[in-house]
Amino acid sequence: MGKGAGKGADGNTTTQAMTAEVTPVVRIAIAGAGFSGAILARQLKKEPGVDVVCYEKMAQASVRKHWTQPVTGAGLNINPNAMACIGQVDPELRDRLRGIGLPRETVRASTVTGRHIYEQDMVAEGLADTHGCRVRWDDANTLIRQAAGDCIRWETTVEDHVVEKDGSITLTLANADDGSTSTEAGFDLLIAGEGRYSNTRTRALGSVAPTSYGDVCNFRILVPNAQPDGTPWPAEMGTGLFDDLQLIYNETPTVDNLAPGSALREDHEFVNTVLRSTPRVGIMRIPASKFKAEVGESLYIFGNFAIPDQKDVPAGSKTGEAMHCMFTPAGGDAELTPEARFIRETLTKNADSLHWSRFQDIPVEFSDATGHVLMLGDAAHGFCPSLGQGATTSIEDACLAATELIGAVRRTTSLVASDRHLVIAELRAAVAKIGERQSDRVDFIGSISTEAGEHIRFLPGDLDGRGSVDDDALAWTDDNHKSGWRHKMRRAWLEYPKLDLIHKAV
Repeated sequence: MGKGAGKGADGNTTTQAMTAEVTPVVRIAIAGAGFSGAILARQLKKEPGVDVVCYEKMAQASVRKHWTQPVTGAGLNINPNAMACIGQVDPELRDRLRGIGLPRETVRASTVTGRHIYEQDMVAEGLADTHGCRVRWDDANTLIRQAAGDCIRWETTVEDHVVEKDGSITLTLANADDGSTSTEAGFDLLIAGEGRYSNTRTRALGSVAPTSYGDVCNFRILVPNAQPDGTPWPAEMGTGLFDDLQLIYNETPTVDNLAPGSALREDHEFVNTVLRSTPRVGIMRIPASKFKAEVGESLYIFGNFAIPDQKDVPAGSKTGEAMHCMFTPAGGDAELTPEARFIRETLTKNADSLHWSRFQDIPVEFSDATGHVLMLGDAAHGFCPSLGQGATTSIEDACLAATELIGAVRRTTSLVASDRHLVIAELRAAVAKIGERQSDRVDFIGSISTEAGEHIRFLPGDLDGRGSVDDDALAWTDDNHKSGWRHKMRRAWLEYPKLDLIHKAV
């Protein structure tokens, strides 16, 4: 391992030194131990020709605040394409992820009044060749970081990097514990895995990634799997109202469900934009934490509605009053299904705790011009979450990067020290190939993620969302639909990178 002080696997400050048994061919630094960073670090750590250090700003026992229980957390939908990629390169890790989650097999869509829209089993319909996985976000992060082991340097951030004249990379590191800084030199490749707001990407490309904002917003919340008042579900209901993914739409939102004197009646953005869309919620059961005994089963709720293009989410639409209106049908309370009533009551009660974002994208960039910096995951291609492909494509990236980088190392193991320039040339070629193989694919996935949110707007001339919801049902169920949606989903879920098993199971 590379030299330098930091927090090791046991949480204590350690000095990591290269082992005497094997002289690594290349040294690789990873900024961030998220999905792409930790999964890639695990694969590289196993390779005798690689010395890898993954720098993570959080403490070992911590995760980001919005990942945690009770109401500001997140569930995670790992799509079939990610599970297939992990299964190719690291079947053990795939099985461990499945072991802490529940299967993501079907999606069922209906309205708040109970009108059936569609139901799809992704494998039975030929849309995917394996099922996905639903899991607590913080559990998934804990697992992949544990799997990466002692190559993670905790409470350390990459503050700066310099490419030296000989092509090596020197890092400036900051210790989150005491604020001190240090440098570490001699790296051959720096990988940015810090997410959408990656400072490494900004330095490597010379500017902050331009962000494009759309006209749909996203909200999410993680709540205990219990009735809205917190009491357990009756014994005869088993695990409750929800299990695998359900999408529930209000196709008849109306201002008439606001109190006569409500200020929202005079809110132009709420009346003419928000209520001219079909508010949608997705909900699925998430298993109890496998790492925290006190954290039981949860329900992950996420939702969308239209907002003014290129503008912030209207403040009035974030209130409990707005949520109550958005998820009440034109026919009133009497028409609500038990599932819809649960959703409305939960969102109304917890409106102040929802996590909000707008649909947004950044340009796809996998490397700097010289190939010294590789970007993965949201650092390479942030896009909207409507298909749950953010973490999923980060996992894809990590598996592909592991295959290409380890392949480059193995092709150079027979070279002597005087051939160092050939070793680095192979590494740069691998970085370029990762971009070549993945850029068009993630650009496509980003575009269909945006497209997936478009159907919540009323069709031109319609007074409610029935037409748009019915058209979306046809898109999901008819191979001949004009949108070609089922073909697009096959491309996303089936045309993942085809990779080789990197390391044989011990």
